[in-house]
Amino acid sequence: MKRRKKEKKSIDISVRYSIASLSVLTICIAVFTLLQFVFMDDIFLLAAKIDMRDVAERIQEVDFSDEDYKILLSDYEANHNVYVEIYSPGDNLIYTSRENESVYTGVNDSENGKVLKPRIMKFLSHSDNADGSYFEIRQEYFATAQYLVYGSFFGEDKSLVMFYPIDVIKDNARTASIALFTLSVFAFALITGLMLCIGKLFSMPLKRVTATTKKIANMNFDETCPSFKFKDLDELSASINILSDSLSKSLDALKSKNKQLEDDIAAERKQAKERRSFIANLSHELKTPISIILGYAEGMKLGIGCDSTDEFCDIIIEEANKMNDLILRLMEYMNYNSATYKSNISRFNVYDLLWEICDSRSFQFKEKGIKLFFDINPDFEGSADTILVETIFNNYLSNALSHADYEKEIYVSSEERPDCYRIRVFNTGDPIPGTDIENIWNSFYRADKSHSRAEGRFGLGLSIVASMQEIMNRDYGVINKEKGVEFWFDITKAYNAQEGKP
Repeated sequence: MKRRKKEKKSIDISVRYSIASLSVLTICIAVFTLLQFVFMDDIFLLAAKIDMRDVAERIQEVDFSDEDYKILLSDYEANHNVYVEIYSPGDNLIYTSRENESVYTGVNDSENGKVLKPRIMKFLSHSDNADGSYFEIRQEYFATAQYLVYGSFFGEDKSLVMFYPIDVIKDNARTASIALFTLSVFAFALITGLMLCIGKLFSMPLKRVTATTKKIANMNFDETCPSFKFKDLDELSASINILSDSLSKSLDALKSKNKQLEDDIAAERKQAKERRSFIANLSHELKTPISIILGYAEGMKLGIGCDSTDEFCDIIIEEANKMNDLILRLMEYMNYNSATYKSNISRFNVYDLLWEICDSRSFQFKEKGIKLFFDINPDFEGSADTILVETIFNNYLSNALSHADYEKEIYVSSEERPDCYRIRVFNTGDPIPGTDIENIWNSFYRADKSHSRAEGRFGLGLSIVASMQEIMNRDYGVINKEKGVEFWFDITKAYNAQEGKP
């Protein structure tokens, strides 16, 4: 029973579509009819005002010295359903239509020397316009007839008053409302029939598409959807056929994605292991100086080695400084290893920047008896974050100063590449063992732990280098050579904006 119910719903979709469309159409027609009955009088009243303004502009262009001007004014009145009155100073009526003369007392002054006076009416409303004209609603005292009145001044001494019967406006509005309502009913009946026909026209192709998709759902890709004359249905049919063809490939791709997911999970586990190792290494690095500080502090408290108080204090201060250096280096590592750091790219001379760093370490070279060979092209212009470049080069130089041996020589050189400069820092000495060379970029990893400990090094320098080069999207690396070890990193070239050359 449930299955039949579902099938019935799928069959009646076109009917429900027609009902929904007709419901929306019915509501629209009902709202439209209501609005036209409510606002049609106002619309025609506005149209009458516009028409009266237009007639007034034409009347103001009439030459009243011409004997035929009354014929022209009568034509305007007849064509626009208005009555026109024109006054001279003192409210003397100089023109009104013949049909309207009966409502006035007196006769035209050109006949018996008498002057016509305007009829007296009730003022129901009044509104002034920006150009000095006005609109009013007036009603005759002894009748129910109402008029839309437009008044304005023109020429040097004339005024115009124009009457538009309100009954005419309402009759026109009522006629238009009935005509629109009749047209709406006819359109509703016509559209209803069209909707039902269109619903049937769409239901048959949809049934065929539904039958095909059911087979696809059962993994039967032998049958394809036919083409249709309607563009949308034909595109739907083509899309289903494409889906059917690519579904088997998608299943293979899903297997590949599952494999990738397994790899991602393995990588996440590796990262979790590295985090645990990071915390363990950090704990170990902090444990040693803390143990030393505690030991010497307890010795001083117990009076052990009283003659060596200054020596104990010096040791405590030294270990505290090492802890402070470790924390600073750790904060630096965390800063560059996070996604919040924003690099400040600028143009600089590579030679000047690197030589300044080497020159600032001249005392260390002399103290350790190390010879420096500096071979950087003075024309190289780089584009990078100079703070990061200085930190990277300083870390490489510190590493070379710590491990330079035998001839005790350090070579700083450069090589131009298509889009970058490669900076090399080579020191004579023992090569990095193969077991260590793969791990030296990891945090807290030190190939020579005792030597590093004596110099206050914590195994964070090269990991900071790796993070900085990843920020600048540039390569870095290390190479064991015949007489020593060479570390290198790349700097982006600075290009001339006009010539497109470095």
